[in-house]
This record gives sequence, structure tokens and C-alpha cells, in this order.
Amino acid sequence: MNETSDDIEQAREALRAEFPAWSIIRTTDTGRWWATRGPLVREDLNEQASADADTPEGLRAEIQRIVQRPAARAAR
Repeated sequence: MNETSDDIEQAREALRAEFPAWSIIRTTDTGRWWATRGPLVREDLNEQASADADTPEGLRAEIQRIVQRPAARAAR
């Protein structure tokens, strides 16, 4: 799929709205999507703080997997 700059910005904004605690970027050299969060509080220091994927949909699924893990839910 050829993504336009508008497509990329719309996907980025949708991910930011869905996951406000995460910073969302797409690298122009590789076209990969990345998400980072932090700084993490003491209770979350053992939690994963970054994710990456080839597509915005893949990144959404990866972030959802991270935030839905039992350890992440127990700390909240």
C-alpha cells in the first residue's frame, strides 16, 4: 500500500488518540511504526515501554497486547 502523508498523519493521530500515554512515530527511512511510553512509574518499571510494527494496525495490536498483559492489569 502506498501511504500518502495524509494517510500517515491520520493513522498517527488515531493511534495517539487511542493510546494517549504512548508517543507514536513512523520512521521515514524504514517506514516502520514505533511507540514508546514513559517515564514509567516504579510499579511499571518491569513493563515493556516500546513497541514496533510494519503497519499502524500492527502497532495497534502490539500496544494492545502490551497493555492487556496480566502484569499490566494487576498494577492498575
